[in-house]
Amino acid sequence: MKTLKMLSDFLPIPSYTVIILCFLFPFFLVKCGNVTLMSVKGTDLITGVSKQKMDERMRESIKKSSPYASSVSNQEDHTSSSDDSREESDKGDISPNLFVILSFLMAVAGIAVQLMKTLRNKYLYHLGFSVAGLLGLLGFYLSFKAKMEDMEHTTGMGMDGKINIAYSFGGAFYIAAALFSVVFLFFGIYSYLFLSKKDLEKI
Repeated sequence: MKTLKMLSDFLPIPSYTVIILCFLFPFFLVKCGNVTLMSVKGTDLITGVSKQKMDERMRESIKKSSPYASSVSNQEDHTSSSDDSREESDKGDISPNLFVILSFLMAVAGIAVQLMKTLRNKYLYHLGFSVAGLLGLLGFYLSFKAKMEDMEHTTGMGMDGKINIAYSFGGAFYIAAALFSVVFLFFGIYSYLFLSKKDLEKI
C-alpha cells in the first residue's frame, strides 16, 4: 500500500503536465497521401481558428512539402483576391470545442488539486478529473468523426484533377486520451484497495 501511496503522489502531476503539452500539438490532421496539408492543434480547438488561417496553413504546408506546390503558387493570387469575401463568411471556421476545453480544464484542475497540501482524499478528485477528461476527448472524437465523414471529398489539383483528402486524429490526441485512461485506471484501483483496507480495519 505504501508503494501505491507513493505512486498516487507522483503520478498526477507528470501525467497532467504531458496531457497539457499534448494540446500544443496536432489533434486533427488533413492529409493527402503521406503529405500533411494542415494540422489543427489542441490550442486551436480551445480558442477557435478561422477558415482563412487554416487555408493559409494549408497553402504553406503544400508549398513546403507537396509536388503540387507550383499549382498552389499559381492559385495564390486568385485566392488572395477572394480573401475579403472569405472574411465575411465564417462557415468554415472551427469554433472553440467545448469537449476539448473540458479536457484541458480537467488536466489543469488535476495539477492544482495535487499541489494542495491540505486537501484530503485527492484520489476521488483525480478519478473525477480523469473521467471527465476522457469523456471530453471521447465527445470530441465522436463529433469530429461524424464531421470527417461529411468532409470526405476530392479537390481539383494534380495530374487527373483530383486528389483524395484524408482526415485523421493526431498522435497527441491519442496520447492525451491514453494518459487520462492511465490516471483513471490507477486511481480506480487505488480507491478500491483504499476503501477495502478501511472496511477490513472496521471488522
